Amino acid sequence: MTINRRHAAMPLSFEAFRTLHHADYLAYARACLPAQRADQAVEQTFLSLSGDWRAVLGSSSPTHTAWTLLGVHVHANDVAPCCSTGALREELGTLTALGYDPDRIATLTGLPLGRIGSATRARARLPRQAAGPVNK
Repeated sequence: MTINRRHAAMPLSFEAFRTLHHADYLAYARACLPAQRADQAVEQTFLSLSGDWRAVLGSSSPTHTAWTLLGVHVHANDVAPCCSTGALREELGTLTALGYDPDRIATLTGLPLGRIGSATRARARLPRQAAGPVNK
């Protein structure tokens, strides 16, 4: 088996993380932004992660640290209509609308499964227009 090391100087753990999360990050970003902007936000996220990968790995939840950074890049300049920075219910709602189940959302975001469930249930109780649109 051959592993394509796009960033030869990066540790294998970073490459594995990127391979594992890239498609999901891109799906989320494209639900919030036009394709080109989404691609740039995801690439900037991984570039930022690579620059401080040891610190990311040393954090209490590398997956949550990376998800938070993705949110910063997706919601830079507040142009993402799907949700504003830090709006957890809207982020989780977007992932749910994309077809992710709570277990997968917890894995992707690094949040505890219980928090995912309570946030998505709270969002489901909101009137349709208050829940916020998903830009596809």
